[in-house]
Amino acid sequence: MRRFIKTTILAVAALIGMTAMIAHAQPRTISECSQKLTARGFNIIDKENDDGLYEFEAIKNNQQWDIKMDYKCNVLLERLDD
Repeated sequence: MRRFIKTTILAVAALIGMTAMIAHAQPRTISECSQKLTARGFNIIDKENDDGLYEFEAIKNNQQWDIKMDYKCNVLLERLDD
């Protein structure tokens, strides 16, 4: 009986841990990433999902920017558009 209780507790703990990892690894939507840029002062004028990245064209301080983000909303490229 005691062994059954320990095994059950360990199984439940493992399932909770695996669920947290799966939820953490889920990609964010392009809208969520867009909101993150908007919060930084960018005005998004175009966005698309291309080559496994989110690509944005945005304006900030009267300058046009190209921004690329991964599916976790990490900025990979942020440069002024010439």
